[in-house]
Amino acid sequence: MESVTWRMGNCKWIVVCLLAFFSLHSTFSTAVAQNMPHEAGFWLAVNGQMPLGSSDNINRGFFTNPTIEHLYYSFESNGVQSLAIFAEHVGETREWSGMWTNQGFNGSSHSFPATVNESLEMTTIGLETVRTLISENGFRLAGGLGLGYGLGDASAEVRDTSGNVSNFSSAAVWDALLISVFIRAKYAIVVTPKYEISLMLEGRYWGFPAIGPVSSGGTAYNGPGLRAVNELGYLAGISIGF
Repeated sequence: MESVTWRMGNCKWIVVCLLAFFSLHSTFSTAVAQNMPHEAGFWLAVNGQMPLGSSDNINRGFFTNPTIEHLYYSFESNGVQSLAIFAEHVGETREWSGMWTNQGFNGSSHSFPATVNESLEMTTIGLETVRTLISENGFRLAGGLGLGYGLGDASAEVRDTSGNVSNFSSAAVWDALLISVFIRAKYAIVVTPKYEISLMLEGRYWGFPAIGPVSSGGTAYNGPGLRAVNELGYLAGISIGF
């Protein structure tokens, strides 16, 4: 409960910062304005993320090669800066070999060597603000900030040396606070008076400064031991302005 309170308290402060950043008066000419007042887009990344920490037996290397899907809808814009709501899903399966412990009744346990395919998935909903920095014909370069709160779970497929397979799910739901800082490049490939279609590429720092199960699972399986994630990575996508 304490960790959830900490996350929500920090979440409030970051929301204030996002809204303050959005409310700043533009210092750029309207020549850099977005063409359309609203925009919807889809981002995708497969692998290609670089953790800012080393892999070990605690974090199991999450998230080194995740699949990331990101949807957003920009519902507010002053021409140079926009505010959007987003939903992002991050998922990855890591394979590792080592000792696995099955918990039995009356506090008993059984440990054995196994190959484990461990999965961790998080779905996050949040806000992001993007500010156009450079605009030249159909090209735009922008910077932005994002904040989200997510829920997810962990699971493990355990194969012992005899080939027997057992499946486990985390005893508790996971939650996380997502923070991202990014640079976004966008190029319009179709522009009409009513809509615009663009290709996009984004480089970003993203991380879960607080992530983990919302409660203790006791001796039951409750996912990997990571409690924070910091990454450098990319997203590629397409957007429709209208």
